[in-house]
Amino acid sequence: MEGWTYSDRPEESPLPRSLANIRREISEKKWMEARQWAGGRISRKKYKMLRSQRPDGTVAGSTKRLASRFYQLKTEHARTGKYLHWTKARWTAQCWWCPHPKQTREHLLKGCPRWRKQQKVLWMEVWEETGGGRFRWKAHELFAEPRCSQAVLRFLMATDVGKIVLPAEDREDMEGSEASECEL
Repeated sequence: MEGWTYSDRPEESPLPRSLANIRREISEKKWMEARQWAGGRISRKKYKMLRSQRPDGTVAGSTKRLASRFYQLKTEHARTGKYLHWTKARWTAQCWWCPHPKQTREHLLKGCPRWRKQQKVLWMEVWEETGGGRFRWKAHELFAEPRCSQAVLRFLMATDVGKIVLPAEDREDMEGSEASECEL
């Protein structure tokens, strides 16, 4: 057997090692190589969010349910006629508080007669904060403007906008059924 030599001195002959020990050594070497490889590609700077992308402190300081409704309306994923019709949870997009053909966030913030008093308060507060009224602001701009957040939150607290509220005709249909709350 060429290349293999036996020595009587123990310091020269390798000690027998278990398979688990060998695997662990190989794994440690791989991890060390991976860290060295990644080290050159990762900077020590942490990602800092742009000021425009930071969450609004006013909304974040409100209750979870209220903040949830605010952000759902902001992203157009709130329980409105338009969204429920789009998700096929409702057969029509009509407003359930008035005969308007589409219940959108724009309609609920500006035109729905059911919330006329609350809308008046909302737009007076927005006017005081920004100098622009109902006709200057579109709904998406209103939700994006941090100065308007408090006024919008007060409007949402005072109304059922974005909540699960069944229209009268849907409630009558459901009274006889044994549907669970989740199904409703």
